[in-house]
Amino acid sequence: MKVTIIDDSIANKCEGHCGTDWSSAESRDLAARRIEERFGGGIDLEYVDLSSPMPTNHALKFKKMAGHEKIPLPLLLLDGQPKISGQFDMRQLLDAIETELEVRHE
Repeated sequence: MKVTIIDDSIANKCEGHCGTDWSSAESRDLAARRIEERFGGGIDLEYVDLSSPMPTNHALKFKKMAGHEKIPLPLLLLDGQPKISGQFDMRQLLDAIETELEVRHE
């Protein structure tokens, strides 16, 4: 499974610390460790920063989509499918992965 977090690191963030700061390398490292601990291997975590000075084609596609559809960021994708839009934390990330794995095995 590919877990992708799409964010804009220079966008205004919630002042009430509403969710995890996914632009932080420490947050992403912790998420990768928690995913590994809980689900084992086979799950890749990718972070796409839409404000990157050298955006990938992947980032450009989502930047265009987010701009046209006014999608709140960050955006969580599981194998390319949107699951959470807007602020989310580590628990919500892990719950979304667990739910997706359960659905696939039914």
